[in-house]
Amino acid sequence: MKITATKENLLLGVSAVQKAVSTKTTLQILTCIKLEVQKDKLYFSATDLEIGIQCHVPIEVMEEGATVVPAKYFFEIVRKLPDSLITLETVNENELVIKYENSQLNFKTLPADDFPELPDIDSEYELTITAAELKQMIRQIVFACSTDERRPLFTGVLCEVENDNFRMISTDTHRLALKQGKIETKAAKLLSFIIPAKILSELARLVQNDEEICYINISKNLATFLLDNILVVCRLLEGQFPNYRQVVPTQYNLKIKTKTKLLSEAVERISLFSADNNTNTVKMKIEGSLLTIFSQSELGQGYEQIEIKSDGEPVEIALNYRYLLDVFKVIDDEFLTIEFTGSLSPGIIRPLDNDNFLYLILPVRS
Repeated sequence: MKITATKENLLLGVSAVQKAVSTKTTLQILTCIKLEVQKDKLYFSATDLEIGIQCHVPIEVMEEGATVVPAKYFFEIVRKLPDSLITLETVNENELVIKYENSQLNFKTLPADDFPELPDIDSEYELTITAAELKQMIRQIVFACSTDERRPLFTGVLCEVENDNFRMISTDTHRLALKQGKIETKAAKLLSFIIPAKILSELARLVQNDEEICYINISKNLATFLLDNILVVCRLLEGQFPNYRQVVPTQYNLKIKTKTKLLSEAVERISLFSADNNTNTVKMKIEGSLLTIFSQSELGQGYEQIEIKSDGEPVEIALNYRYLLDVFKVIDDEFLTIEFTGSLSPGIIRPLDNDNFLYLILPVRS
């Protein structure tokens, strides 16, 4: 293998696959990145056997070939190289020579044949969606997933496809987010699968061009996501996701409308008085056109009142302020609505003029 490439392209490739490198293994090969030259492209591949990422970049090829390099050190070397043309050449069986300007680095490598191949999935379903739509859906969903690996199902996102509708649902059992988007091609039948949230987060990070199309292939236990120059392969989570339709109220006793930024800033200020309690609780009291947010702790107490539009009965409810602030960050609309069915029942937050997103938050019981 012998190639010439720019630092920019080398850094793009190694950065793209870095998150698939295993950090919890005794297998040295899984802490590495495979470099493989085919035609006029250099392919970077990494896998921890749960997720695999491959990225290719354009290069000038003198000789095809493949090698395996330790990910951590190769990334650091590439990151610190000067902005000039760089030559990579394998010599002997376990050495990569990196040449730039008037300098040379010799890097120990592993055999390419020892690196596990990314699986070719026998696709049962193929979906296409714009990268912009997929990235927006992921942004509005993954924050509500659990991070508790003891309950792996809740660390994933339920994906449902029906005709050209694509829904993503996430929950950590204290809150639930649902986002609906559109796919480019209609699905022949109802489709449901669960993708690990950390993989979707990584996929959103890898999107470089919002205009490109993402091709999603689904088999019984694997999914692949293909962007312009990036391939992501992952295992689907197995299990029965909770029936989210049963927990989303279809009626309400009170509905309020307010400015997203106004409410977010008020909650953020009053939450300072909840910083030292274990429940992260703020209380909301709605009467007529007035919403009062208050909290108290050993630090002191405070309240803010904001004017709202409301329709329904008065309510007083305690909510986790972190869960409120999380959703305010992903609502881009100027106005939002909140629907209440009582002080001990879930509240539903929606953007005012967008029916494609909802957020359910359970009250804190004192």
